[in-house]
Amino acid sequence: MSASQTRRVTVALEGGGSLGAFAWGALDRLLDEPGLEIAVASGASAGALNAAMLVQGLATGGRAQAKELLERMWRRVAVAAGSPDMPGVDWLGAFNGAMAPMVGAFRRNMYPGPHNPFARNPIRGVLEGLLDPSVFGRKGSPVLVVSATRVRTGEPRLFRDREVTADVLLASCCLPELFPTVEIEGEPYWDGGFASNPPLRMLIEAGVPEDIIIVRATPVARPDAPHGAAGIQHRAAELAFGGPLRLELRNLAVAQRLLRELPEAPGVLGRLRDARLHMIGAEEEFRALGDSHPDPTWGFLRKMRDVGVSTTEAWLAENRGAIGERSSLDLSGLAAPGGELGEMAKRGRAAGAAA
Repeated sequence: MSASQTRRVTVALEGGGSLGAFAWGALDRLLDEPGLEIAVASGASAGALNAAMLVQGLATGGRAQAKELLERMWRRVAVAAGSPDMPGVDWLGAFNGAMAPMVGAFRRNMYPGPHNPFARNPIRGVLEGLLDPSVFGRKGSPVLVVSATRVRTGEPRLFRDREVTADVLLASCCLPELFPTVEIEGEPYWDGGFASNPPLRMLIEAGVPEDIIIVRATPVARPDAPHGAAGIQHRAAELAFGGPLRLELRNLAVAQRLLRELPEAPGVLGRLRDARLHMIGAEEEFRALGDSHPDPTWGFLRKMRDVGVSTTEAWLAENRGAIGERSSLDLSGLAAPGGELGEMAKRGRAAGAAA
C-alpha cells in the first residue's frame, strides 16, 4: 500500500485488568499492518496504560519502540505481581513487599481485593523509569486520550496529550477498594472504566479519524447466570465495567440511524453520522476463563498477548477492506429496543467476510 493509501485510525482500548494483555497483542499486530497509521489512541484503566506506551513508543522510536515499551510494561506488571520468572527483575528492589497488591489489582476485570496497606498504587512502580510524559503531544505523534472518573459526579474526564502524567494514569487505574483516590487539581478521581471504557463519542465529536477500532478486554455476554458469591461478584464487576461501552455504542447506533435521514449533517452531526466502527475481541477465549481470576503471571499475560495477536490477524483477514470504507461492526441491532451486542458482533463479522 502506497503512502497515498495510508489509512489513519483511532484505537480505543477497553480496560480489563490482566486481560489488558490481549490489547497488547492486538496492538502488536496492528503495528505490523502496512498502510495502517494509528493517529489517536484512547483508553481507560489497563487500556490507558497500553495507549500511553503505544504513543510514547511511536513518538520516540516508531513502531519497533512502541512494541518494545508495551512488552516492557507488561513484564513489569508480572514482576510486580510476584512473577519474576524473566530477565531484568533487578529494578524491583525495595518494591517487592509493596507490590503484592498488584496481584489483586490486575486480576481479570479488576476484581476487588484487600486494600493496599502501603497506601501506594503499585502501578507507580511499574511506570517509574519507563514513562516519559514529556513526549506526549509531540508533533507528528499520535494523540493520546486517557479517561478517569470524577468521584463527585460520576462523569468522565478525558485527559489529552501533555495533560497525561503518571498521576493521570494512576487515576485511570484507581480501584478505590485497592488504592488511594487520586487527586488532580483538587478533584478526586477513580478508575476510568466506571464512566468511559473506553472513550468513544466525545472523541468522534472532537474530530478523530473516522475509523475507530475498539479493542475489548471483557466478554460481550455470558450464556448463563452465575452461581455463588464469587461468581456473582465477578459478573457484577464485568457488568459495571462493560456498561459504559454498551451505552456508548447504543447512543451511537441511535444517532447514526437518525442522522442518516437528514439531508445534511454538518460539523459534529456529520462526524457522528460518518464514524466507522470496528471491534476486536476474543469472545470464546474470554468466556472460557469462567469465573476464575487469574493472577497476572508472565505466562498468563503472554498467553493473552498471543491470543490478541492471532485474533487481530483473523480480524484483519476478514475486515481489512472495510477500514476506510465502512463499519465492520453492525450497530443496527442497538438502534432499536432489545438489540443485542453479541448478535451485532456476529453480523459485523459475517458482513466483513462476505465483502
